[in-house]
Amino acid sequence: MKIKKNNFFLVFLILFLSSLSIAACGNSSNTAKPEADSSQQEVDTLFKKAEVLFEEDKNLQAYKIFKQLAEQGDAKSQNVLGSGCQHGFWGEIDLKQAKYWYQKSADQGFREAIYNIGALDFLNGKHKEALPYFEKSAKMNDSNALNMLGIYYSNGILFDQDYDKALEYFRKSADQQNRDAEFNVGQAYYYGEGVEQDYNKAFVWINKSANQDYSLAKIQLAEMYFSGKGVNKNVAKAVEIIKPLAELGDPKAQQNLKWYIDHPN
Repeated sequence: MKIKKNNFFLVFLILFLSSLSIAACGNSSNTAKPEADSSQQEVDTLFKKAEVLFEEDKNLQAYKIFKQLAEQGDAKSQNVLGSGCQHGFWGEIDLKQAKYWYQKSADQGFREAIYNIGALDFLNGKHKEALPYFEKSAKMNDSNALNMLGIYYSNGILFDQDYDKALEYFRKSADQQNRDAEFNVGQAYYYGEGVEQDYNKAFVWINKSANQDYSLAKIQLAEMYFSGKGVNKNVAKAVEIIKPLAELGDPKAQQNLKWYIDHPN
């Protein structure tokens, strides 16, 4: 079954509510630079400790360290704190506080935070407000920002639709092994947008993205195996690729899996 092309240009994490009961993301009146006796080495050590705690699902303990470092002026911790507020890692989602901490980090020139402000605005439908942040981050060679500029041109957002320009940005991002961009380069070849249609090249790029566990790429890869586009037809392989996604509850994967089983020929 065909998958509509526009469904493939999703580039953001879905915001979700956390089950945590941590009352966090509070505004802080103390955002001074680190104290003189707080060496960068000490900051880095604490940051890594917080990362480990977060990976162990000890979110409250991790939050306390990130908050301490963020209030001392550490740009990387400010960005992490903003991400936690955006995605509900510290408690309820708080987009206002997410932007507050992103801005603190961005004011120090932290590339990822600059991109994150743009992403936050884009998610809220503020495409015009988001663009300068993407452009600034892209000038710093941020792969996500480069991919987003490709999205703007590919979908005709604020600019006239320009597949050649879109592909240029997608390639720059894909050169950094950005899985979204790899997928978008593959889609360009699949549909012949900005380049001559070539299923073989599309398969190469979509496979790269799928190997980075990008679900949209896996769905498209399975479709290519099922239809025999860019690769020898292999229904069993298509089922093998898409079945885990279906079992995780992905509705498109479930729909396609049923089709592959019911219509193997």
